[in-house]
Amino acid sequence: MADISDIMFYIAAGLSLLGVLAHELAGAPKVLRPLKTSGLPDGVIWLHHFSWHVGSVAVLAMISLFLFAAWQPSGFLFAAVATAMSAGFAALGIGLAIFGNRALWRTPAPYPWTLIAILGGLGMYFMERSL
Repeated sequence: MADISDIMFYIAAGLSLLGVLAHELAGAPKVLRPLKTSGLPDGVIWLHHFSWHVGSVAVLAMISLFLFAAWQPSGFLFAAVATAMSAGFAALGIGLAIFGNRALWRTPAPYPWTLIAILGGLGMYFMERSL
């Protein structure tokens, strides 16, 4: 039977998977497609494409780390890295919304990573308590 920490890590991984699927399947067409007709230089457009997909690869790595944390009895370090990644994504989204442009509050960017970081932190808390 899975520990509560494992359940937290599985939920965090599952929400992250939903996030990366939404990012690629729903977000990419809404964000990347308009760039083609924006009049921006090709280098700017393709750097944005690259950066968009790097975000997806980073989230896939985070998912793997949460799963390793659940599967390994000594997976605390995996959980710590995944949780730190999600907290960093949350800080970036919130920081850009506060100090960059408030329009970011109307996107998913600031929200899911905060929840995932909290779940990762709870998983780490329960993992430490069970040792």
